[in-house]
Formats: sequence, C-alpha cells, structure tokens
Amino acid sequence: MARPLRVFIAVPIPGMLAAFLQHIQRQLRSPEMDVRWLAVKNIHLTLKFLGDIDARRIPAVAARMDAAVGQVPPFHLRARGAGVFPNRRHARVLWVGVDGDLDRLDKTQAALESSLEGIGFKREPRRFHPHLTIGRTRRRIDAPTLGASLALLEDAASDSFLVDRLGLFRSDLKPAGAEYTLLHSSPLAV
Repeated sequence: MARPLRVFIAVPIPGMLAAFLQHIQRQLRSPEMDVRWLAVKNIHLTLKFLGDIDARRIPAVAARMDAAVGQVPPFHLRARGAGVFPNRRHARVLWVGVDGDLDRLDKTQAALESSLEGIGFKREPRRFHPHLTIGRTRRRIDAPTLGASLALLEDAASDSFLVDRLGLFRSDLKPAGAEYTLLHSSPLAV
C-alpha cells in the first residue's frame, strides 16, 4: 500500500497579501517572543483538514470539492488584526484574522463539510474560526508583552482579495518546515 498523503483544503493566499503578512510578522518579532515564523509562501486559510488519507481517495475528494463550491459565487476577504490560540496566557499559535464576506466563507466551509461527510470524513466539531496562522510559539510568552504587541495590530488590515477557487493541498513535513503541493483546484462559480 502507498504511503498516505497528509492533505487539507484551503483558500490560496494571493501574492499581493505577502507584504502585509510579512509586515505583521515583523511587528510581532521581539526577543521576548520565541516564535517559529511560517514562511509567507506557506500561509493559507484552511477550510478543512483531512489528515492522512490514501492517495486513491484524492479523485473522490476533488469531485466533492467541485460539487460543493461549483455554485458558490466568488467573494472578497481581507486580512485584519492579529490574535492567538488558545488564549494570551497560553499562546501556541499566532494568527492574522480575516474579514470581508464571512457569511459566504462560512457557507462555503459548511458546504465542504457536508459534501465530504458523504464520503466518510467526520465533521469538525469546533466552530469554524477563519484565520491565517503566521507563527507557532516554542515556549510560553509573557501575556502582557504579547497583549501589547497584539494591541498595536488591532486595526491593521490588508487590501481585499478575491476568493475565486479553493485548493486541495498535500503537506510534506520536512526538517526545514512543511512543504505544500497543490493537488487540485476547484473554481468557484463564474
């Protein structure tokens, strides 16, 4: 049997957003914060993490993606503000928020969940919280230091960008960090 592929479905981030995300990362960098920053080329808006699956399931997943989003018109989003998961006292993930047509984004994500459930993928039990992961902490960060840094970015916002497709990506974990490969692209309705 072939080695399973680690896959997820995401909104690809356009190149015009790279400078904004790099700016946010620079604003958050400090000697008091031991963070492994993601390369901007690896930042994406995950809609569904499928985990390790048999490569033979990729065509079925791609077909379900196409069916789920084929009737969804393109919409606009923008990156805005910054935050952490799970909370400021125990920050593990640093992220940039998303706003814009969140209703359409939520409906798109819900349609994917329903469509993929039909071929055996479990629904995500947690509420969908759209975000762009930009870094992961290596050790605990002082909450007041983190809070002050995040407060400076509260109103930071990118230009809006068009979401006109979703991607199915393979994730290969390497010593230098994850590498993502696009396996399938599902265009939204035109």
